[in-house]
Amino acid sequence: MPFIQNNHKEIDNLSSTQSNQEETNNNYSIQNDYEEINECLTLNNSGDYKKAIEVGKLAVEKYPKNSDAYYCLGEAYFNIGEFKLAYKNFKKAEGLTNNKEDLMQIYNRIGQILEKMGSLDDAFTYYNKSLSLAKDLGNTDWQAAALNGIANIYYEKEKLDKALSYYNKSLSLQTNEKGKSSIYNNIAIIYDEMLAYEEAIEYFQKAIEMDEKYGNYHSISQIKLNLGETYRKMGDYENAEKYLTEGLEGVKRAGDKYLEAAAYYFFGRLYRDKGDEETAKEYYIRAYNLFKSIGAEENAQSVLNEIKELDKSK
Repeated sequence: MPFIQNNHKEIDNLSSTQSNQEETNNNYSIQNDYEEINECLTLNNSGDYKKAIEVGKLAVEKYPKNSDAYYCLGEAYFNIGEFKLAYKNFKKAEGLTNNKEDLMQIYNRIGQILEKMGSLDDAFTYYNKSLSLAKDLGNTDWQAAALNGIANIYYEKEKLDKALSYYNKSLSLQTNEKGKSSIYNNIAIIYDEMLAYEEAIEYFQKAIEMDEKYGNYHSISQIKLNLGETYRKMGDYENAEKYLTEGLEGVKRAGDKYLEAAAYYFFGRLYRDKGDEETAKEYYIRAYNLFKSIGAEENAQSVLNEIKELDKSK
């Protein structure tokens, strides 16, 4: 279960996809002079998500009928992996606007949230709603983002050839170089699933190089987790531990609970393969509890299944 990234500022799903469109959801345009909302957006873009939540709460309290306020607060919750709270705020934002460009972005983000919560069919619906509006508006970068999300769903449903086809369509439409990193990450994951590990490593490295160019360290941390997982599968435990450790440190600095849980899950697999079942179970339990706490039910179930398999082997 490597994590795919979405076409947005950071990751996500580790077992899904990610991309940065100047910067897709973080570039949400606010047409107002509301100080708290603009400050919230600035904090999100700078990676200070906890402060963004504080300011976002003030914004929704002060402007309860303003879609932008709920969008920004939802974005901050999304960036730290609090998907239930993110969903609540994005649904509120959806109900408070008729602006097509805003809805195009809101639909995409709701799709990402539902995807991470395991509601794949609902996520697919929202990605297609975003794609339809992006086509109407002639916005190719957001078409790329929606296609990337649709590809994620095909990946989650183990339709790898179809997922790869949609990722390549997304890549061909992405005009922003910065936004290509997440698509490279996702293509790498498909190659990983196809056991083409050398090709996977090549694309992960391309994604890291692109993110380093633009200083997108949150995304780099996610990709390093994926890269560490690929090295584990290859039996290269030294490189696996190196990249998993670097990735975990990065996502903890960012306050991303979803990716922190994913890192614990990957460490559990690493120690299992190294024959240290006791340490493996400790990491699995940490991953399970954290996934459950943020509403990532499908991920939590995957970890629980591996705990059961580990117990059977004793």
